[in-house]
Amino acid sequence: MKLTLPTAFLALLLFAGSIASAETISYTFTGLPGAVDSCKWFDDNLNDRDIGSLTRQTDLLYNRVALPVDQQVAIRGTALTERGEQLADFDLGKRTICAPASAIYGPTPEPSESPTPLPT
Repeated sequence: MKLTLPTAFLALLLFAGSIASAETISYTFTGLPGAVDSCKWFDDNLNDRDIGSLTRQTDLLYNRVALPVDQQVAIRGTALTERGEQLADFDLGKRTICAPASAIYGPTPEPSESPTPLPT
């Protein structure tokens, strides 16, 4: 059996489509434009008051996107901020958007404080 170029291309598309699993946006968040590196830079430099940093932060905030709940997306990349928050990026329409991973996976549960003993 001879493999033609269109057949090979179709096989490659089917293989690539089976690799990326779809995740669902579960919570209402806004996302920033760009790959996960944009969100990581934004979070890690929130306290930077340099004119260049403030300009870039303003541009990212001005171009943020409301994430539609129940939209199927494929996670392309992940990263952690310096504070340990997990971030993810994905394609939404024709744009690459980054957001906290909790927009997809839900909030990370935090342990409750230990109970204080009752006075006797």
